[in-house]
Amino acid sequence: MQLKLRTDFALRVLLYLGHRANRVNHGRLDPGPVQTEALATAFDISKDHVIKVVQELARLGWVRTQPGRGGGIALATDLEQLTVADVVAAFEGRAGVLDCVADPSVCVLEPGCGLRRLLMRAEQAFYATLAEATLAELCATRGRRGGLLNLDLN
Repeated sequence: MQLKLRTDFALRVLLYLGHRANRVNHGRLDPGPVQTEALATAFDISKDHVIKVVQELARLGWVRTQPGRGGGIALATDLEQLTVADVVAAFEGRAGVLDCVADPSVCVLEPGCGLRRLLMRAEQAFYATLAEATLAELCATRGRRGGLLNLDLN
């Protein structure tokens, strides 16, 4: 299973904002907006991709955007309440790894296909694992090296 790039970028944006909140304001929700250019530079990704992902994050209510000079992107939600599974499900959807998972009528092996049941259990285990970690937990860097500490927080 491979996640879409936009899912990866969404997780990175949220982690960046959460890490910045921890580092700059000792965990306050809003240390001020971050420019899209800073996010694109930090992760070496296209500014256009960042903008598209940020628009979706804003639509979901997880970030807020402020246009104009001095504007940017800021957290709009408590990352303690947001799991990796929430983000992945919002960006990937929960349609299943094959069409038959969501709609058994697309396959002549249904009803009774063991493969479909196995794939459904695998997807459930995947999301259950991702639900074990909040984004706030992933932003905590105490005692760690590398990871988010590699970021240059503008």
